[in-house]
Amino acid sequence: MKINVPGAFADAWSLFRRHTEALVAVAGLFIFLPTLALLLLVPAAPPWPDSAASDAQIQADAAIFANWIVDNARWFLVASLASLYGSLAICTFLLDSACVDLRAALQRAVRLLPRYVLAALLILLPASLGIFVFVLPGLYILGRTSLIAPALVREKSLTATSAIMRSIALTRRNGLMLAGLTGLGLLAGQILPAPFQSIDIAMRAVGAANPVMVTIVDSLAAVLASIVALATILMRIAIYRQLAANSGT
Repeated sequence: MKINVPGAFADAWSLFRRHTEALVAVAGLFIFLPTLALLLLVPAAPPWPDSAASDAQIQADAAIFANWIVDNARWFLVASLASLYGSLAICTFLLDSACVDLRAALQRAVRLLPRYVLAALLILLPASLGIFVFVLPGLYILGRTSLIAPALVREKSLTATSAIMRSIALTRRNGLMLAGLTGLGLLAGQILPAPFQSIDIAMRAVGAANPVMVTIVDSLAAVLASIVALATILMRIAIYRQLAANSGT
């Protein structure tokens, strides 16, 4: 079955309209706040080594960049776990009929989180290599595995690896479409907050970083990034509902 993209958009918007308060609460707590914390606590990334520079300069720049990753790894880890949990909680709230309210969805998401984290780790290396080397293969992998969270929630007996295989099975013949949607989401998540992040960097560079102004600017960037993340989660749920219904699940 080919994905009906306009239908998925309409379904995602309908889900948001019906559950706005709960979705905003979960996204605010587990997506917005960790994103804002990263913007406030983690310094701007050092420039990527310039390929035109000398070997010694490339090695020095690469070492600086690697040290920046190591120094801030704990913040990235905490924010990633919070985001994964928030995504899983939203899927559980919208897809699990046994969860009668948001509290029940949050509790079940805790039980599912280890499997979801393991699945995310299993696809992290191939997807990262694919994006770093040729871009499209990485987006293709991310697209084909984008339904892991809905599958884990809805099909309760799945393990981490079987959830990956289930997502791949559901998305058959839709790989390029999902790669495009994944790329669009990643691009929007980078472009929309970028102006506010640039203002933050500029204020810090000239020593004019008033804490209140920095917080306001970073909050606006985090809001836009969170909107994109929530829209992505809702689209994945809508696409899963389409494809799972067609497969008889």
